[in-house]
Amino acid sequence: MNIDYAPLENLLTLNKWQSADEETNSIILQLTNRVDAGWLREEDFAALSCFDLETIDELWTNHSQGHFGFTAQSQIWKTVEENYIKFGLSVGWRLNHQWQKYSQLKFNLEAPPGHLPAAPFYKSSDEIAIGWAASLPSKLIDCLNKSF
Repeated sequence: MNIDYAPLENLLTLNKWQSADEETNSIILQLTNRVDAGWLREEDFAALSCFDLETIDELWTNHSQGHFGFTAQSQIWKTVEENYIKFGLSVGWRLNHQWQKYSQLKFNLEAPPGHLPAAPFYKSSDEIAIGWAASLPSKLIDCLNKSF
């Protein structure tokens, strides 16, 4: 599948973080053939090509000076020893013992490191599904030859 990354890059260049997050989700859903479902399952993540994963991560990482992106999220995931609750707390998706609704997230550089992209982890505006977060570090290691 041929994806045009220019719209995502333009949004990130303009620091339109929420729109960039939504564009990232749209791209990932297209790449994994999950547009109709509207959310990702853990097994869908394997369908992402290294080229696409690297492109998305590089755009987010470069435009946020390393504050956002899958690399930042993977580093945090490893730091919290692959614990979903600790991960959610670290990236700011979980506050006061509750997972945040998508509308409650922060779409600026004052958000915690790794806070974005977030939309691919949400099943709906109210329900988070971060099960595929566990696949992210190993996929990045395979694709980008990175170690976390």
